[in-house]
Amino acid sequence: MSPSPRVPIELVSPQALRDYMASRPEGSYVLVDVRQPEEYRQEHIPGARLVPVGELATLLSTLDPAQDHVFYCRSGGRSAAAAVMAAESGVFAAPSPGTGGGRILSLTGGLNAWTGQAVADSPRVQVFAGVRSMVELLRRALDMEKAAHLLYTRVRDAGPKPAVCALMDRLIGVELAHAKVVYHHLAQRWDADAHADATRGPLPPFDELFAALEGRVLEGGMAVADLDPWVRDAASGDCLDIAELALEVEMNAYDLYRTLADEARRGSGLGGLAERAFLDLATQEKTHARMIIDQIATFSADGEAR
Repeated sequence: MSPSPRVPIELVSPQALRDYMASRPEGSYVLVDVRQPEEYRQEHIPGARLVPVGELATLLSTLDPAQDHVFYCRSGGRSAAAAVMAAESGVFAAPSPGTGGGRILSLTGGLNAWTGQAVADSPRVQVFAGVRSMVELLRRALDMEKAAHLLYTRVRDAGPKPAVCALMDRLIGVELAHAKVVYHHLAQRWDADAHADATRGPLPPFDELFAALEGRVLEGGMAVADLDPWVRDAASGDCLDIAELALEVEMNAYDLYRTLADEARRGSGLGGLAERAFLDLATQEKTHARMIIDQIATFSADGEAR
């Protein structure tokens, strides 16, 4: 069954948000700070409502769908997840002519960008540009799962705090399990398309294929090599920085697979099997993001935020 139309999520820069706030009457929009209470107490955008991302699911029904909601966090990872949760909650109506429903916005770069602090500018590439073969799409998806697996392994080996190590261990496990799901879809297509390419040969076993993958580019286009400075700082960096990057990785993956599913449904030529496969992968990425969100809440409870 095809998913219902998604409420669009709009990305807004700090300057665009300032202009937006200056031109809108009070009461027509809500700023939603999805960080932890201690972060909010230290600094927040004036007028923002605190709704920690771990509590958002239970508070979505309290949002007024007639108002615009602007989500923000420290660097953009948590607010991206919060915006997706709001968009899929059913609280906000998908846009249609003549409706005046509220919009969902997410502040790019988060409070770091709002206050002028340096924000990492990871490169973005069109990782699936020009690919129209389901087999090639899935092979690239499997390579990106390997990239995430490598990234989390490197962070784990950097020796950060125990809470981060525990999170990385869980993410390493789920990325490996998710890679096997991608491989399962690949095997189905490999067998179905074998008659079209007699030179392809048999699909290697999962362990052999996964070990041979380079894993250089993450879903969404972040290159693992470009995150070297972040990995080196992981041992001394605070837990929220590490968790937020992991959350950004998972939300980029979710957005990528959901977009591919939408394209397949609209007639990209890949067929219904492609839509179902990508929806399956998107659902699992969203589950990974939820796991990170839950871990962020424990950082605060255990005093592990820094």
